[in-house]
Amino acid sequence: MKQSNGLYHVSYQVGEWLLHCLKLQFLWFYWFLRYGIFLGIFPATATIIQAFFDSFQKKGRPAALKSWFRTVVKKNFRRANQLGAMQVGLLLFLWLELRISSTFIQNSLIHFFLLLLFISALLISLYLLPVYLRYDLPLLHYFKQAVILMVISVPQTIAMILGILVTTIILTFLPILLVIGFVPFFLFPNSWFSFQAIQRSESLLIKET
Repeated sequence: MKQSNGLYHVSYQVGEWLLHCLKLQFLWFYWFLRYGIFLGIFPATATIIQAFFDSFQKKGRPAALKSWFRTVVKKNFRRANQLGAMQVGLLLFLWLELRISSTFIQNSLIHFFLLLLFISALLISLYLLPVYLRYDLPLLHYFKQAVILMVISVPQTIAMILGILVTTIILTFLPILLVIGFVPFFLFPNSWFSFQAIQRSESLLIKET
């Protein structure tokens, strides 16, 4: 009897979480399209990460998710778009440099260096919005903090990459989950492991002081 009750409880929690992800995905698409795709993707994404951060801190889900999402996405609009635009610009610049290097310069050492910078910039992207949601910093300091987290949190970074790969595999074999919430599913491992990396860095800082 206890086992059946436990199984029922777990099933109920999983179903509730999937429903929550479905609502988050619907709200993400709504604000993603309302702000015109490029201006909507970063604040809407940051808001889902914020929802996960709140759950990790046992804050509970808001009773009115729609109004909460609207409030947070509007709060995130300016700064999240600034950070997103700067990061996309950096990635495009490095990608173009890679293309130029492979086509015209054809120097293996320069190409390897540019490739390393491009991969580093991609990894920084995993931490940029989580850092923004956690701290109140000057604009460029978010990039500095994201770089620090990437350097000192190698296990969490690897776990994030593996989490994204596992999510991709699961969604490939269970495409029905794409309808339920592929955006929250991909953001969940990023949110969880970036949150762990942030907490770890903060605990290290406390020990040093």
